[in-house]
Amino acid sequence: MSTILVLRFSAMGDVAIAASVMKEVAAQNLDKHFVFATRSLYAPFFDDIPNLEVFPVCFTEKYKGLKGLFGLYKDLLKNFEVDTIVDLHEVLRSKLLTLFFILSFRKIKISTIDKGRKEKSSLCRAKNGNRTPLKSTWQRYVDAFQQLGVKTVINPIPIPYNSENVRRIGVFPFAQHRGKVYPNELLEKVIEMLNANYEIYLFGGGKNEQEICEKWQEKYGNVHSIVGKYSLKEELSFISGLDVIISMDSAGMHLASLCNIPCASIWGSTHPYSGFVGLGQENNPQIQLDLPCRPCSVYGNKRCKYESYMCLYAITPENIIEGLILKA
Repeated sequence: MSTILVLRFSAMGDVAIAASVMKEVAAQNLDKHFVFATRSLYAPFFDDIPNLEVFPVCFTEKYKGLKGLFGLYKDLLKNFEVDTIVDLHEVLRSKLLTLFFILSFRKIKISTIDKGRKEKSSLCRAKNGNRTPLKSTWQRYVDAFQQLGVKTVINPIPIPYNSENVRRIGVFPFAQHRGKVYPNELLEKVIEMLNANYEIYLFGGGKNEQEICEKWQEKYGNVHSIVGKYSLKEELSFISGLDVIISMDSAGMHLASLCNIPCASIWGSTHPYSGFVGLGQENNPQIQLDLPCRPCSVYGNKRCKYESYMCLYAITPENIIEGLILKA
């Protein structure tokens, strides 16, 4: 059986997008065996794909440094008859790992994602920026498989959102970079406004995020912190029982897609046009402001040149409630 090695080591949101794509790719290629190299934490994303196995990688321990990366290559070589590599990450580690396979003189077919860096850079220019939607990340993943002739056809089914059916709301208040995070003091007002009519469940990770969520839980009767209480697999099961997710431009949006739950997303320095909207979420609420300086960053890691982060602070709690079409 043909074995296809797929590389996407991190981050959570990107791996979640890849998992949504892999469900379709694997189902359309049952004669192939897929090996997905990523962090062990993300393995639950792929649990229901019978012809795919996750190969866990940890670059801070066993596979640390160049020597560790070569060890990863040897372990993959020992365990699998890899004949195809699809690099969905396109970083130095994935390039070196692919190079090791090339230098082994094996007949390996290789495909690498086109991340569209030039187009994304143009989108973020303050002057003469390209303000048209770019190819979605999930489509770029699909393209990488299609380059090798791997059967991959995805016609996303929109995940419907009906505000009248909402009772249980999941909230992902955090993101890795400041330019993506709606200010806590404003988000708390949103939570306060929704508290009377809905059950609200807060998600996050790490001690600081846990403390914030537990403070809100203590303050509002219908707010419940999920942080630190469940494994990722259990969290995915929990998300599947919610009616809607509110998320930053972060992993929460893509976990919603994995669980087929609608997601209302909040955008600051980044923009839906960059291609990171969740699979099937294109028609769901995308709450943002039309400012001449937006977007200024692809990933939200660029410091606001005005030091104001007006793209986030000028979104009022009322804007979010109205965007969700919920009762306050």
